[in-house]
Amino acid sequence: MGESSELIQSSGGIFEVELDGQLIFSKKKENRFPEDDEVAKLVNLLNQGTPLEQAQEQAGKDAKKPPSFGKWFQALIHKR
Repeated sequence: MGESSELIQSSGGIFEVELDGQLIFSKKKENRFPEDDEVAKLVNLLNQGTPLEQAQEQAGKDAKKPPSFGKWFQALIHKR
């Protein structure tokens, strides 16, 4: 029993994940990319029968807000 995925290329920074035709993660809505394993946790919760909103909240509760551009740029400079 395994999951399969399909990449549909697009432009404009769109990153969305659907499961059985239902939108389960949207970068536009969340204003961030998913954290490591967040989508996998979300899929597992949904497959266990957890309602979508509850699964999204539970899977994303450890997700961090993205750093501001300034902090990201400073971190990049300091790595050199």
